[in-house]
Amino acid sequence: MDKLKNRLKYYLVGLSIGMIFVYFMFGNRGCAWLPGNRVKNMVGEKEIIAGDSILATMECLDLNNDDIYELLKSDGNVEFTLSITDTYPKIYHIKGEKDDATYWAKFALYDQEDLSEVIAIERADKKACDITVSNETKSTIPLPHADVIAILESQEFRILTEAECQLAAYGISMEKIKEFHKTARIEIRNSAPRLSPNPYYYLEGQIEGHTYHVKYIVGENRTRIAKIIGDSKTDCEEELETETETEE
Repeated sequence: MDKLKNRLKYYLVGLSIGMIFVYFMFGNRGCAWLPGNRVKNMVGEKEIIAGDSILATMECLDLNNDDIYELLKSDGNVEFTLSITDTYPKIYHIKGEKDDATYWAKFALYDQEDLSEVIAIERADKKACDITVSNETKSTIPLPHADVIAILESQEFRILTEAECQLAAYGISMEKIKEFHKTARIEIRNSAPRLSPNPYYYLEGQIEGHTYHVKYIVGENRTRIAKIIGDSKTDCEEELETETETEE
């Protein structure tokens, strides 16, 4: 019975986190039942990845992760005549506009792997890019910074014990650390935004001229500031280990 309760608890936690993610990703989009919006929902609800050559092409075309996600919001139009839906993975051609110019991307939808991949991207007002890197290495395309900030701020912040120790060691005030995320940069390679039941983000930024890396864990009821890493080592981990041994 206890195992069943635990499974149900983790399921509900994961479901609530997923609902938060979808809300900040898509907002209150109307007419979600329309074919185009259903496709954009299916693509955007999965982890979106891209290979090195696609990422290099995006940079060449002056496009970024925000532009990819804009295609999946209200601005994008699914071109079904240019899409291929009778294969695996299904390929969807989605078009949008930036700076009064059309751009479009092709997404491969891997239903069985919970992945979507950007496999092609072009922009009407830019010449084709001469890219020499391969497309073998894949990377996650992170959510827009504003969406991540909204997810973190959707709940009350809580400072965990290790982070409290590190605050004191680095001489950082509580007010400073609670404002840190607003100007910090997301470290997507070190983050796990789709981990269930507790996804986490690492953000890098500065406080009073010093660089810090801060880990945020999104819980069921609170966003927990779990770890603060600065340019010098602290004794906080050793202190926590000693406390644990003493308690035992």
